[in-house]
Amino acid sequence: MTVTATETTASRSDQLNETVREIAEGDHCELPLLPEVAAQLLRLTSSLDCGVTEIVTLIKRDQSLTSHLLKMANSLRYSTGVTVSSVQQAVARLGLICVREIVILISCQCRIFDVPGFEKDVRESFRRSLAAAAFCQEIARIRRLNVEEAFLSGLLHDVGRPIMLQMLSDRRKAGKLEMTDEGLLEAASKQRVTVSARLILLWELSVRVSEVIRFQESPLEAPSCSQLASVLNLATRLSELALGPGRAIQPTDLPEEIVTALNLYPEQLQLVFAKRDKIVEWVNATI
Repeated sequence: MTVTATETTASRSDQLNETVREIAEGDHCELPLLPEVAAQLLRLTSSLDCGVTEIVTLIKRDQSLTSHLLKMANSLRYSTGVTVSSVQQAVARLGLICVREIVILISCQCRIFDVPGFEKDVRESFRRSLAAAAFCQEIARIRRLNVEEAFLSGLLHDVGRPIMLQMLSDRRKAGKLEMTDEGLLEAASKQRVTVSARLILLWELSVRVSEVIRFQESPLEAPSCSQLASVLNLATRLSELALGPGRAIQPTDLPEEIVTALNLYPEQLQLVFAKRDKIVEWVNATI
């Protein structure tokens, strides 16, 4: 290849990278909105004064949300051993925090983790996210951190990947972008953190969770949430191990500096490792 041809290829690559950054970071980034009922429900449940009747009435307005909620309420992770057959039962038995978790999970599954042409990749992303959310909760409980924030961080840490895939795929179909499937996957992976953090703010979930997600790959640099960011970093690693080959997870599999930063003792790690089978079972049953 001549020098000129090499320079041309490099120039096209730079232009492509700049286009991808503009899509991810620009003012016209096409982030998905929460379904109307889900958005209202999250605003309602953010107040400790909200009543069960208000929540039940709101959920019943959306038949799809209702059926998904009842299914999830009877799933391995949320079941109390008694079959839940009504929205009122679900809200009463699960409590506000679990209802919020499930509503966000359902919204992600239905609105985001569904990209035609990339079903396998998106499915794996969602599986990892579910596992990360569950591991985040287990670690947060041990470290006495905010369990709801931990769950949201795990669930939404990779949500930018399918969003970017969808945006890039749409532009390619419209003839505005020339990129192979491999190129789309690589670009989505590079921009996933930026887009994930922006979505949290758009959905008005938590500024802290947005920061945690932004610093998931360098948790000790997080300005105010380094502990929770470290939890997410550890949980994402655990999710990869749990969903991979079936060998037992060992402390040596994990980043030592993060384990040290969280001050986790070997017996505490073993308690988290022991949750692997149940978490994987829940993930497989949810998808």
